This record gives sequence, structure tokens and C-alpha cells, in this order.
Amino acid sequence: MAVSSPARPTLPANLRDVGGIRTADGFVLRDGVLYRGDAPQPGDPRSAHRLGLEPTATWPPSAVVDLRSESETRGRRHPLADVARVHRVALGDSLAPDRVADVAASDRDLTWAYRRLAAEAGPEIARIVGLLAREPGPLLVHCAAGKDRTGLVIGTVLAALDVPRDRIVADYLRTNDVLDALWARLRASGVPDPDHDSLFGVEAAALEAVLDDIEAHDGGVHGFLRAAGTDPDDLRRLAERLLVPDAAIA
Repeated sequence: MAVSSPARPTLPANLRDVGGIRTADGFVLRDGVLYRGDAPQPGDPRSAHRLGLEPTATWPPSAVVDLRSESETRGRRHPLADVARVHRVALGDSLAPDRVADVAASDRDLTWAYRRLAAEAGPEIARIVGLLAREPGPLLVHCAAGKDRTGLVIGTVLAALDVPRDRIVADYLRTNDVLDALWARLRASGVPDPDHDSLFGVEAAALEAVLDDIEAHDGGVHGFLRAAGTDPDDLRRLAERLLVPDAAIA
């Protein structure tokens, strides 16, 4: 009787360096400091080149922000826990099945989900900004797919750094280029398909709606973050850590 070989682990599909994005005021995000992605899995390579990152990228990261809930991770040790400080900052409790049961599945589109999440996630986003500002080494922010919760967090961080809206949205929409590989990896890891077609990919209108809500706060995105608990000094540290003058316009 033939014995089948174990399935070869799939590669992260939605992992990327946030570096290189330009702000509106003459700065650019440093390379190799902030990464975003889908969830690391056991067996993923530790080589930047094999992961599709620049060969010179610093990888693995020294810190990780995992946005998944305990029910998603099922108590399993994080695959990067041997090399990184793992901070679990769960986002999405407001979207738990028992809390959205009164909303018809047909109404649970991406814009609805983002606005509901952002309305309750201010303290968690503020904590993440503090971690980004204070962690000394490269940091990875991820959820399961690296598209929705991660997209909301990274979009807010970029807005706080004065990145123009069109560049924030352009980075976010890159997820749509990898959907086939992303969902193959998610299904292989046991993640179920969403119950609404719009949740398979990402939509500019969804992120723009939640950024509109955040920026409408008194004081804009910085006012939103301060009201949620961000130390004002961390907003300064965030910029010092992530931004360098843009050589292209120096």
C-alpha cells in the first residue's frame, strides 16, 4: 500500500514590507521595519528570498502583532515564537457569530464589517501603535488573511504618518492580486470560506469609509488615536522609527 507524502507547506501569500510608501510631506517609510501579512504557519521558510521578500530584508521579525482571537489560534504556539516577541491583540470580537446573528448575511458586506470593527477597536489599535513605536526591531502585523483586520490597522498607521489616501488604498488593494494563492493557503490551514462574496477580497470603498470615520474625529486620526489611549509621545516615536527623508525629492 502506497503511503502519500505529507503535503508541502504553502508559502505566505499576502506577506509584504510596508517600506517605500511615501508621505505627503517629504518622507518615506523605511524598508525592513514594518511588515504585514497573512498568518505564519509551521514549516514556513525563514529565508526572506524564499518568502518573496527582498533578499536583503531582515527576516524573521523580532516582534509580531497577532490580531487573531483565541478561538482562531486554538491555543497553539505561534510559529515565530522561537525568534520573536509575540503580542496577541485580538481584533474582531464585534464580528463574532453570536454578535452578528441579528444581521442578515446578505447585509454583512465589507464596509459594514470594517465600520463595526473600527467603532470598537480603538483601544486595540492604540496599543498596536504603541508597540510599533517602541519595539526595537522589525515587526510583523498579521491576522489570518492579512487583508481586513491587518488592512484596517496598517491603514490607520499610514494615515497617522500622513500618507496620502490614494497610497494607503493602493497598498491595501495589493491583496486582490494574490487571492487565489491566499485562499488556497487559508483553506489548507482549516479557515472556512466567508459567508458573503464581498469578504473574499478587499474593496477600496470599505477602507475609505472607515478612514473617513476615523479622520472625522476631533483632531483627525491623531485625535482618534489619542482618545483611544495612544500616548502622544508614541505618535512622535512612530514617525521617528518608520520615516526617513525621501531621497527622491531631497
